[in-house]
Amino acid sequence: MMQVWLGLALIAVWPAGAAEENPEAHLFSGGAAPMKGENGKWGFRSADGSWLVEPKFAEVKSFSEELAAAREGSTWGYLGSDGNWKIPARFSWAGDFTEGLAPASEGDRLTGKFGYIDRQGRWAIEAEYDWARPFQDGLGGVKDGSKWGFVDKKGKLVVEPEYDQIGAFSGGLAPVQKGGAPGDKETWMYIKPDGSRPFEKKYAWAGTFSEGLARVQLEDRITGKFGYIDAKGAMVIQPNFEEASDFRNGKATVRLEGKSRTIDKKGNPVD
Repeated sequence: MMQVWLGLALIAVWPAGAAEENPEAHLFSGGAAPMKGENGKWGFRSADGSWLVEPKFAEVKSFSEELAAAREGSTWGYLGSDGNWKIPARFSWAGDFTEGLAPASEGDRLTGKFGYIDRQGRWAIEAEYDWARPFQDGLGGVKDGSKWGFVDKKGKLVVEPEYDQIGAFSGGLAPVQKGGAPGDKETWMYIKPDGSRPFEKKYAWAGTFSEGLARVQLEDRITGKFGYIDAKGAMVIQPNFEEASDFRNGKATVRLEGKSRTIDKKGNPVD
């Protein structure tokens, strides 16, 4: 039975195509993995299969910074590794803790506003946005109306909400998308924390930087091939791949001519 649960959990939390020599190590990186019990409830299992937190919750998320969001009924709170509430369930939505803060909403699930709470459950950044994403590199993505921008940990809006889509900051850069003229297929670009652009090149799609490289697509989002750029915008691995993952531990999984392979950061196959 443990093998079935483990397979389901891997599908739920591990992105397809990600390069990882031991995916189970990633699954249990927080010391426990979300698992569904025979009673239909969710809890956490250790790598040896024992229940660390008995399955009694309607929904749970993975541990992040020693706290895991869990839903009891219609409200979310945060559990410690002992399965007890560290932040009582009172939120209509709760995200992962990163850099000491977590995005959350306390109002109506459809119309409530989003902000950020600290590890005591206090509002560190007031809930005044239409959505919020976890902090990375000191900045959190927030949505105001239909547009996205970024706030710092003091709640200051450092990048005005003017983008249709955003990725996370990593290595001082973030991918953002702003619709252009009709027929314009290259609408993604990169920005710095002050909103300025490090280089002018735009893409059909652009990903978050990982280990100094970012996936991009040129010309077309549907048929465009994936390649990798560095932080200066140089194409260091040419766009030859039908699919591609972020780099992890110096490796990435790509699909070339229908076949999956693993490459290193120079684009050379390693499998």
